[in-house]
Amino acid sequence: MANSKDNELAAEQSVLDAWAQWVEGELVSRRESADRAYKRALQIGDEPAWQHAEIVERSYAQLEEMKSRQDPYFARIQGRMKDVDGVPFEVDLRVHRYHRSEAFPLVTGGEMLDISHLAPLADLVRNPAQKELTLTLRDREFLDLMERGGTNPRIEVVDCTVEDIELEDGRVVRMAPRYGAIFEDRVRKRLGQAATPALDILADVLDQEQNAIIADRDPKMQLLILDGPAGTGKTVVAAHRIAVAADPQSPGLYLTPTTTVRDYVRPVLPRLGLERGRANAWSLADLAAMMWPDFPWDENLLGIVPESPWNQKDWTKALDAAKQRLGNASPERLYREAAGRLGAAASTTFGLRDVAPLLWLGAWSKRPRPTPEPDWIIIDEAQAIPILAYEALREWLGPGVSWILAGDLMQQGTHHDWDGWTLIQEALGISSRRLAHLWLSRSYRVPPKIHAAAERLRLVLNPHAKPSESVPWHLHAGSVTVSSTEDMANMPELVKTRLQAARDAGIVSIALLAPSDQRLGDWEGTMRRWNQEVQVLRGTRAYGGGVVLATLDMVRGLEFDAVLILDVTDAYYPNTSAAARTLYTSMTRARRIVDFLTVSSAARPSSWLSVIVPDMSTP
Repeated sequence: MANSKDNELAAEQSVLDAWAQWVEGELVSRRESADRAYKRALQIGDEPAWQHAEIVERSYAQLEEMKSRQDPYFARIQGRMKDVDGVPFEVDLRVHRYHRSEAFPLVTGGEMLDISHLAPLADLVRNPAQKELTLTLRDREFLDLMERGGTNPRIEVVDCTVEDIELEDGRVVRMAPRYGAIFEDRVRKRLGQAATPALDILADVLDQEQNAIIADRDPKMQLLILDGPAGTGKTVVAAHRIAVAADPQSPGLYLTPTTTVRDYVRPVLPRLGLERGRANAWSLADLAAMMWPDFPWDENLLGIVPESPWNQKDWTKALDAAKQRLGNASPERLYREAAGRLGAAASTTFGLRDVAPLLWLGAWSKRPRPTPEPDWIIIDEAQAIPILAYEALREWLGPGVSWILAGDLMQQGTHHDWDGWTLIQEALGISSRRLAHLWLSRSYRVPPKIHAAAERLRLVLNPHAKPSESVPWHLHAGSVTVSSTEDMANMPELVKTRLQAARDAGIVSIALLAPSDQRLGDWEGTMRRWNQEVQVLRGTRAYGGGVVLATLDMVRGLEFDAVLILDVTDAYYPNTSAAARTLYTSMTRARRIVDFLTVSSAARPSSWLSVIVPDMSTP
């Protein structure tokens, strides 16, 4: 048995060695090709030439990253299949976590296919028990089968072995059945890494529950709701699902409530095959500004777009009346007239409060749709999008769009109540027959102790909530502490002490969360007086790592290794569900440490602390 295992590892080592030998020369060749393509684009200057140069450059960049990370593949698929004519053929290939499939020569002759996790053939990595596959243009290596079988030929899986492969420093260390010991160790290692300021490709560590959602290509499904508490991978699953299940040429939108969430997901989209020509990430305010580029917008459209006090029927009635009175007046004048009829205060420029109504104005006036028109839309942090905006998007984009909504009603703040998903479904006008509402229960980002504290708060607010759990592979159990000082005058010194304690623990990615914009300004002045190097995150630029000072709205969807929640008193976090949800969302940004900073004087700690930390432990 040992010899058999040794022989298997030796055979796989020869495959890895062949890749290592091939990649050196291939990188030189691709660099030369990329340079030639760039020079040609400079000479010609047309869009196709620049697109070609970008494609060639990405091909080089992918291979360079594979080499630097030493992860040319993470899994093996070996087995027998039957083509569309029932003719059997054998498959032995590798699967990597990048965008483009590769093929490299073997020392023994022939070549090894190293396919992308995005390819339909990689469905076997997502579900090793799958018995039928449908090829697409992504599976160019099987073009002869496609030519015989039509546009999307179906392949029968007769028998198949799928294994995870552990590579380390150019060596094949282990091979094990998919989702076994190697997978668990891989997840454990990933969870032990520091938080990053941008979303990453996680194809090698997505579990069976997540992969089943990603690979579901049910054509009847028009609305997919990915529901679940913080840290369950909703954002990752939504992005990977579109990359895997949607037609490779289909255009779409990735919509977020804030610029910071937009900047968090935007870098990963090209690496999932969602190039800018096909898809891009937009904040809701971006979309409104794109719809009405000539309107006088505020300089910075930052933060969460609020729900309008008036629904689409109110706005439609007011706009119809404005149209009747003003005739062919400009859209801006019609909007101002309608807003005045509803009692909205006039302002010189348009800000966040105008975003949802102006999206409805675009739908009402049949504003031209984006080009190309989207086939699908992902909405991340979907609970933070106003109902009026959903109604506007449905009316503007038409009935043929498919939707993926990723969100957590516990994090909704002041938007919708617990029936929020029903309200959103009705706003989009999609029947329950074309809806899949899935609950993701396993939290990866949030370690056990932080998860348990957050769950206590979640279940107090919603005793009928579905259960969730923290996965068992965290290297750190996490910590939740309450740090107290006598009064607010001493709070700055406490913050300084606790910030230094986090740094002394080796933590680099740290969020200091202020309860309001006013307090954010106060804390910014304090940090400046201390000469503390912190990034004050207001949405004007992306989070760059390190220590950040922000309000919750600016870090929704992001993650940090430590979160210090400032000013946790009854004044800023009163006994309301909105305050509790803010605390819940804030603490679930943390991967290792949560520290509530409060006072013991007449200002009083927030009453929610006794729910989160029943024993009120202090460091």
